[in-house]
Parts: sequence; structure tokens; C-alpha cells
Amino acid sequence: MNYDSILTATDSNVINKTEFYRVGASLPDVTVPMAERMYVVSEDGYVMAAMVLAFFVLAAVLYNCRTMFSCRLKDFFTTKRQYAEEQVNDNGGEAVGILLLTLIGAFSVSVIYFNDIVERCSEVPVVSVPYWLYAVGILVFLCFVGLKSGLYALVNWVFFDKDSSKRWMQGYVFVTALTAFCFYPIALVETYSNSLREIVTASVILVVLLYEILMFYKLLANFKKKKGGYLLFFLYFCSVEMLPALVVWDVAMLFSGNIIVKNLLY
Repeated sequence: MNYDSILTATDSNVINKTEFYRVGASLPDVTVPMAERMYVVSEDGYVMAAMVLAFFVLAAVLYNCRTMFSCRLKDFFTTKRQYAEEQVNDNGGEAVGILLLTLIGAFSVSVIYFNDIVERCSEVPVVSVPYWLYAVGILVFLCFVGLKSGLYALVNWVFFDKDSSKRWMQGYVFVTALTAFCFYPIALVETYSNSLREIVTASVILVVLLYEILMFYKLLANFKKKKGGYLLFFLYFCSVEMLPALVVWDVAMLFSGNIIVKNLLY
């Protein structure tokens, strides 16, 4: 008696009653396991379409606003007030360009941060691809920029004159928008080269450090300094720039390690 057949026997059901099942069972077993193909962000058509669209938007903004951006860049690195900027008539084109660049920067940061989480969530068959995480990342980035703008406006209204506060806000918004040209290539590398994630992390840290250095330079170049004022400016910069960045970093690490992953995967 074949006792193995007793141990491996299964109850009759709709599937094993069919002719196709009996033919398949009679075929030789080559002991080659089959597994479902894992989800990869780089092969997602929606992500690829969004990256291509962001590239064309970047190119269009750079082409249409190149003159105005050149004037703003010169004004950013000057220590004296420039009156020539009043002759530049953009008819709202600069504001639209700044907004589009900020959106692309927010999208790029969201892609860099959430790509790994999206791939891990897609490993679970019952969980669909959480594209909404990218939207959450964009919204958080825009809220962070808006809250910092409000904080700057409040602090500058108390301690500095209106002219200096306006130039500081223009510099802050301009440099924040220009980070899109740095974060977008990093997002491309993160999406299509999984083996270079250490380089991606180092590049993001380098861009953030460069951004903070530029903002600190604008602070020193924009506001008049008195004797012993460097220490006060450094404390001001840490309170309105470095401290919010560190808080957002800690919150992001908390959410990615505990809340988002555990709620989606487990």
C-alpha cells in the first residue's frame, strides 16, 4: 500500500475535478518553484509619467523665466539694495514659475522619501500601491514651507524693518524653489538605481547643508549687523531655520519607522 498517497491526498473540489488539473498532475515535476514578480517603483508607469512631466515643467519654467531668475540670483548675492529689479515686468510669470518649481521640489522630496516605503507596502498582496503617500509628502512639504514663511514674517515684523523683511522673504522663497533643480536628479537616481541609495542619502544631506549655508549668507548680507550681532544672528537662524528642520527630520523618521510602515504592512 502506498502510504504516502494517504498523507498527500486532498479533498475533492471544483478545481481538481477538471480535466486540465488531471493533465497537469500527470506532467513531470521539474522542481522549479514559481514566485510572483515583486513590485518595483522604477517599472511603474504612473511614476514614470510623473517624472517625465516634472522634467518638461522644469525645462519650460527655466526657459520662460531665465531672465527673471538671473536677476533674482544676482540680487540674492548682493549686500546692497538693488533698484533695477523694479524694472523687470514679469506679469505674474515669476510667481507661477516659483510655484511650479516648489511643487516639483516637493514631489521630488516625496519620491526620495516614500519610494522605499511604497515598495515595502506593495510586497503584501492585499495592499495596493499606496500612491497617496506621494500626495501626503507633497502636502507636508508645502505646509512646512508655508509655516516657515509665516514664522519668518512674524519674527521679521518684530525685529527688522519692512524693506529687509521683504528681501529676506524673496530670497527664502527663491532658494527654496531652486532646490527643485537639485532634488529632481536625486529623485531620478533614487527611482531608477536602487544600488545607489547611499549616494542618494549623502546627496540629500549635501543639498540641505548647501541650502542652509545660502540662507545664513542671505541673513548676514541682508540685515545690518551691529557690534556682537553675529551671535544674535546665529541664534536667530538656529531658531527659525535649523530647529524646524531638525523637528521635521525627527518626525519623518518616526512616521517612516513606526506609524506608516506598521499601519500599512501589519
